[in-house]
Amino acid sequence: MKFKLQLVCEPGENETTCTDEIFTFEKTFDTFENIGLNLCESKQLLKNLQQSIVERQLEAFIKSKRLQRLRKKGNYTIKLKTLFGNITFQSPRYYGEGKKTFSPLNELLTNHTTPELLFLETKWACLIPFEKTANLLKEVLPVAETINATTIQNHLYDLALAQEQEIGEEQWMYDCGSINQRQALPRPERTMVVGIDGGYVRDWKDKKSIFEVIAGKSVPAEKPAKCFAFVGSYDLKSKRRFYNHLVSQGMQPHQQLEFFSDGADNLRNLQTYLNAESTHILDWFHITMKLTVLHQCTLGLIKVDEKRGKAFQHLLTRIKWNLWHGNAVRAIEHCEDLDFYLTDHLEDEGQKKKYDKIKPFQTYVTDFDKYITNNQNFIVNYAERYNYGEVISTSFVESTVNYVISKRFSKKQSMQWTKKGAHLLLQVRTKVLNNEWEDSFRKMYPDFRPIKLVKDPDIIQEAA
Repeated sequence: MKFKLQLVCEPGENETTCTDEIFTFEKTFDTFENIGLNLCESKQLLKNLQQSIVERQLEAFIKSKRLQRLRKKGNYTIKLKTLFGNITFQSPRYYGEGKKTFSPLNELLTNHTTPELLFLETKWACLIPFEKTANLLKEVLPVAETINATTIQNHLYDLALAQEQEIGEEQWMYDCGSINQRQALPRPERTMVVGIDGGYVRDWKDKKSIFEVIAGKSVPAEKPAKCFAFVGSYDLKSKRRFYNHLVSQGMQPHQQLEFFSDGADNLRNLQTYLNAESTHILDWFHITMKLTVLHQCTLGLIKVDEKRGKAFQHLLTRIKWNLWHGNAVRAIEHCEDLDFYLTDHLEDEGQKKKYDKIKPFQTYVTDFDKYITNNQNFIVNYAERYNYGEVISTSFVESTVNYVISKRFSKKQSMQWTKKGAHLLLQVRTKVLNNEWEDSFRKMYPDFRPIKLVKDPDIIQEAA
């Protein structure tokens, strides 16, 4: 059986209809493998169809400029990279004012890569490695064979840099207005919970070092949760970026916010002076992690000195109980007692058998005491919050860090990144994960995918 596909173009009123031969192929009907189009045939069909459509569109654009009175200099070849292959065509040049030549197609073709191809490249590159993205595109679509990982990486970085220019100037504090002004505003939504944590990526320049990537998640009460991430040591507008993210989530000047973090200074400074109604809470998960280390050291001490080890274990239980109920002052007192008893054990010359890990144990206790002291103003009654079903830890952020960073930056494979490259990729990746990349892309190309396809026939009928 022989099939012939034609494209009929109707330019407009009072213009001749054009018919182009697109694709001709033969198919047998006696084997299952030959039923329908195969991938190779469909790719060739799409490429031919794209070539014909683009040529007709460019001809119509040049004709609409009414350049017949201008003297033509000649033509030069242009290559347009599309989702369905590279399209080559002749672009005419004309003499304009002052004998300067110009090409009318430069007004239309601001880039030699179509938005559809850029969008798909960048979206897939955020989810899988650049090389796999190039291979996948070449496997399923008639894109050019010359497309490679470097091309896709450069396209993603260029788009990310363009969007970075839209971020406003950095501020150390954001004015939320007076109390009377905030009270006069409409009633906001319920409390928004925001968690921030850090992950680590291997540095490209210094192979043996790592740098921190700050990631987090905002969870409004009545809207979908969204994630954000950036490289703090590279980003010069981190607080502005964070503030813009919260505003996009519906944060108002009198919005109740609860910030959760592990108590690190860089994370704490990032959250301050963003919202007048915010509450800062030390994450219970990180407290228990440090207490677990002390508990393990105590178990080792019990094997050497059971009496003193049991006393230490009792003190740790009291410390945890007081912290759980928000009594940071009493917990700090117990930490000081623990440090005193450890020093006494270290200086006990009559002890026949000492715990060989007593010095690291003392270091852990000192660090924990300092950690609780520095963050005592952010310790709340976790027991009360837990009983009321409120958030007490950043466990939801821990999963976000793995989701945003680990699954693309491949810690298991020890992938290496520059700070700039990691930061730019994170900006696009978080938008893709938040289902915001298409909207962001439309800001650069306003006519990109303007119509949403509706599959429900009832909705289509009502719209008609």
